[in-house]
Amino acid sequence: MNPASSAAMTSRQRVARTLARQQPDRVPIYDSFWMEAECEFRRQLGCSLPPDESKLFTWDNSLAAARSRTIWEIFDMDLIQIGWPDCYLHQRPEIVVEETDEWVIYRNGDDALFKSWKHKMGTPERVSFAVNSPDKWREVRHLLVPSRQRIDWEVCRPVHERARADDRYVCYATLEAFEAAKNLLGHEMMLKAMIKQPEWLQEIFETYTTLQIGLFELCEAEGLHSDGAFLYGDLAYKNGPFMSPDHYRRFVKPSHKRMGDYFAARGMPVIFHTDGDIRPLIDDLIDAGVNALNPLEAKAGVDVRQLAGQYGDRLGFVGNIDARILATNDREAIREELRTKLAATMPYCGYIYHSDHSVPPGVTLETYQQLLDDVRTLGRYD
Repeated sequence: MNPASSAAMTSRQRVARTLARQQPDRVPIYDSFWMEAECEFRRQLGCSLPPDESKLFTWDNSLAAARSRTIWEIFDMDLIQIGWPDCYLHQRPEIVVEETDEWVIYRNGDDALFKSWKHKMGTPERVSFAVNSPDKWREVRHLLVPSRQRIDWEVCRPVHERARADDRYVCYATLEAFEAAKNLLGHEMMLKAMIKQPEWLQEIFETYTTLQIGLFELCEAEGLHSDGAFLYGDLAYKNGPFMSPDHYRRFVKPSHKRMGDYFAARGMPVIFHTDGDIRPLIDDLIDAGVNALNPLEAKAGVDVRQLAGQYGDRLGFVGNIDARILATNDREAIREELRTKLAATMPYCGYIYHSDHSVPPGVTLETYQQLLDDVRTLGRYD
């Protein structure tokens, strides 16, 4: 046993040691939730969100939550995010174009049309995109510059202050260039541009990377200092990455390497979020400066029990607890899922508990509280 891990640590110390693959006192805890699940947990715990029926099942409701208490604080988790700047072309509310009792079509800040359910969460359907050619891009690219208006200071400041007061680990969270470009162009146009218009796509990635670094520097200038970075970009789906490893290296990796080097120079480990089967790109992500992967989607065939021996000395793991098993509310099955994955990853000292995507509705509060208790007991190193 490492003597440094024998005494209880603060959340900040615990996560910092884990991301450095140094032995902490126990496995850190962090998670994400579908909004239906969060709302139900808050209701039962007496921490309900302010009523806003129009945003009840959207991620936007997390802003209201952050102004009171984040779900991470409610469950006493070790890691908290700040940031999430607005990366759209225009900073404005969504414009409703059409709606029924069940769904709504809206125009977002990129002038793209999206269709979403009104009474439950889900991935929005992408209807159309206004930026559909290099000429259209040239008309709007000047809008993608850092500005204070892109950051919700009313959320970031109080969350940062509470996190520092509680000595939690603070991650600056933002989209990376692939995700931002996908939101602007759509998957189909972006991936075709890798073949037909590579210079245009490279310019888009470079523009968004410059924007993201500039927005982080605005937060730093305001005193909102972070311990690590959380980069969000869905590079894969169930059957593998959206592009070949060669195309990743040519188009996306330079942006990731630029951000990885930038944060490394500031002593900030990078947690990278991507859904899907990311396994073909793991070596390149490590080379680009990624310190840990999240959420390691079990539904896409990713399993830390297999990855730990291959990558555990070079990469941290944040997640992979199968949400399908959580949804059964079978306490023994959930404990076995947790136990076997802790057994595989804890020898490398780089594991943070997280579901393999987000905690889904239907998981009971009692089940979830028992799961967190199990992490705190089964995940001890001493």
